[in-house]
Amino acid sequence: MIQRLSLLSTAFAILLAFAASPAEAGDAAARRVIGFSPDGGYFAFEQYGVLDGTESHSGWSEIAIIDTQTDEVIGGKPILVIEDKKGEANLKQARAEAAAQAAPLIAKYSIGARGQRTAADKSTFPDDMIAAGDIARVEQASERLLETVQLEQILAGSVKDCSASLDAAQQGDKTGKALGFRLTLEAPDGAPLKVLHEDKSVPESLNCPTSYSLSEVYEYQQKGKPAVFAVLVQRFSQGHEGPDRRFIAVTGQVP
Repeated sequence: MIQRLSLLSTAFAILLAFAASPAEAGDAAARRVIGFSPDGGYFAFEQYGVLDGTESHSGWSEIAIIDTQTDEVIGGKPILVIEDKKGEANLKQARAEAAAQAAPLIAKYSIGARGQRTAADKSTFPDDMIAAGDIARVEQASERLLETVQLEQILAGSVKDCSASLDAAQQGDKTGKALGFRLTLEAPDGAPLKVLHEDKSVPESLNCPTSYSLSEVYEYQQKGKPAVFAVLVQRFSQGHEGPDRRFIAVTGQVP
C-alpha cells in the first residue's frame, strides 16, 4: 500500500476525533473476515452494525458466502438478520442469529481462517462501527489504490433515480445512472493487467451510492492451485440520519 504523509496525518487526526466522539455508533458497518474454503473456492465475511433511523437503533448482521469462481453470493443473497428489540444486546443477538443461520454453509464448505491480508488502508477502520460524526471524514480520507489494485468510480445503469447523489464532476449523461465502480489489477509499473470487476448496473438496494474506496485485500493459495483474492470495498450512501457505510467483497482468481 502506498504510504503518504498526508494520509498518515489524516488517519491520526481521525483517531483523535474517535477518542473524543460519543460512544454510540452511527450507521457504519464493521466487518469480520471469516476466511476461505480449503480449495479457495469460497470466501465468507460478516458485516454488522446498528441501523440509524429506527427508534430502537436495531442491531443487524449480514454474512455473505461468495463463490470465488463466479463472484456470486451463495443462495443469491447474503444472510441478513435485523434485531429490533430495544437495548444494547440487540446487536449481539443479531450477530449470534446470523452466525447460527450461516453455520451449515460455513461447515459445508469448511470455510475457516485461511489466507492473509496483503494490503489495507488503515484510515478505513474496518474493524470499527464508526461514530456518526466521523463517517464523512473516513469517506474523505479513504484511498482508491492499494498496492496493485486500482478502484475507479464510474456511472452505471440504475432503475432508481440517483441523480441527486451524483457528484457534479461525474462526466456523461446521468439519466438512469448511479455511481458504480471498476476494479483493475495493475502491474508494478502501473500497466493494467486485468479488470477484476466492473459495474454494468447498480441495484436499487445499494441506495444510490455516493462514493466507493478500497479497504483491504486478502489472498489465499493452496499448493498446486491458483491464488484467489477478496477485495473489500467501502460503499458510502446517504442514510436516514447521515452517511452510511457498507462493505462489498469482490473475489476471483489472481491471474
